[in-house]
Amino acid sequence: MAHCTIAVGVPLRLDYPFAALLKGLNNTMKSSEAIATPAARSDVPWWWVDIGDDEARAIVAAIRDHRIQCGPICRELESRLAEELQVAHVVMMSSGSAALAAALMACGIGPGDEVIIPAASYIATAHACLLIGAKVVLVDIGPDRPVIDPAGIEAAVTDKTRAIMPVHLNGAACDMGAIGAIAKRHGLRVVEDAAQAFCSRTSDRFLGTQGDVGAFSMSIAKLVTTGEGGFAVTNDDDLADRLHKARNQGVQAVANNLFDALGFNFRLTDMLAAMGVAQLGKLEEKVDTTRRVYAFYKEALADLPTIDLLPCRIDEGELPLWPVALCRDRERVVELLAARGIQTRPVNPCLAESPQVHCAGRFENAQRFAAAGLRLPGGPDQPRENLERTAEALHDIGNSEP
Repeated sequence: MAHCTIAVGVPLRLDYPFAALLKGLNNTMKSSEAIATPAARSDVPWWWVDIGDDEARAIVAAIRDHRIQCGPICRELESRLAEELQVAHVVMMSSGSAALAAALMACGIGPGDEVIIPAASYIATAHACLLIGAKVVLVDIGPDRPVIDPAGIEAAVTDKTRAIMPVHLNGAACDMGAIGAIAKRHGLRVVEDAAQAFCSRTSDRFLGTQGDVGAFSMSIAKLVTTGEGGFAVTNDDDLADRLHKARNQGVQAVANNLFDALGFNFRLTDMLAAMGVAQLGKLEEKVDTTRRVYAFYKEALADLPTIDLLPCRIDEGELPLWPVALCRDRERVVELLAARGIQTRPVNPCLAESPQVHCAGRFENAQRFAAAGLRLPGGPDQPRENLERTAEALHDIGNSEP
């Protein structure tokens, strides 16, 4: 089947005839030879997702039917996601970062307010707070799991604290029971950063649906992608109304010309939403493959003393988006894997390292995680042979330690 394989971080291998796709706007898609194959690419990319005929046809149909801006296809995708996550409201956004910012705005967070977030997260978590004028307060993660330590949250609450933003990093569930109790005790909002946790859950509910608002990402290195995109979810009718306004310059419909709330253009297009609808049709397979990737590495690396796969509570419903391992001498491992054409990605630095966050200090667990964490090749379409090559290389590296 014709497809476009997206190997993140390396040149794209284009096997889909996009020139023919554009010609197909009149009615039907036409097949032809591949139009581009870059000569140089890593043999094993760290992330692999296939975008194929279903997505291409959906985008073409949206263009042909003049479904361009945020409209009925976005609403269809919202409905499908709400059903999947068993939540009352889904509001599509232009990115996961936009969903985080809109969620904070919907909760009334603004200049001078403090938002507690974990020291281990992608920078978008902090930037969403800073862009609306809020102050970031960092709390360390636990010693055994890369999620915020509830004890640290309690100690960080001040009279300026307005929200807690737990991050379900790589599908790992925060202790939402403890976080919810702290929030209730201090009258705080809970905004879940579930950008890396779509379809990950605890025993009773999906991550991202257990606080006041949850924010998800649909960027390219996610389980379901629209290239760029995201969405916010809530079970609160009033917050849902505020989310719609936040993504649309402060109004439900721009034609009303009554801009009575803070907002921005955070809208997703119907063209990208069409891709998301097609991707959702493959969700079950994507979830199964992601679990199989984790299970493969868990077994293949079990006897390696130099590398530890980050534990995941698969039996309780957690879904690890990326296979993440803690490595002894990570830089050496990265270098030796790269020499064999195997691409990896270090986990993100501790947020205290970013000067714009203004939270210098010691966050020992987050800093230890940042220094040793490594994303191994994965993704919902990563070929099995790539996983085997990676495991073999890691064993060779382990056996050749100086």
